[in-house]
Amino acid sequence: MAKRSKSEKFIEIHELYVIRTASGSLPALCAECSTGDSIMVAPEHAAAVAEAPLRIIYRWVELGAVHYKEGPDGSLSICLKSLLTAGDQAGEI
Repeated sequence: MAKRSKSEKFIEIHELYVIRTASGSLPALCAECSTGDSIMVAPEHAAAVAEAPLRIIYRWVELGAVHYKEGPDGSLSICLKSLLTAGDQAGEI
């Protein structure tokens, strides 16, 4: 009888997102994150990073599942770090 051996292979995938602001300035940092190193992005960019519909991002904002900041002009900025746990907290997607 032939002896069979079993082998396992692991694949690690890394993704890189480049987010540019219209003004060319650096994005704001999240004031609510304890480490203070998470950047704030537009809801459209947050949806792309989370691979979620824009509507879900706004739902997470309404539920308080993500950190966000509203600008004086009504613009919204979403904390990227809080997106990691938003789906679990909100029970969406």
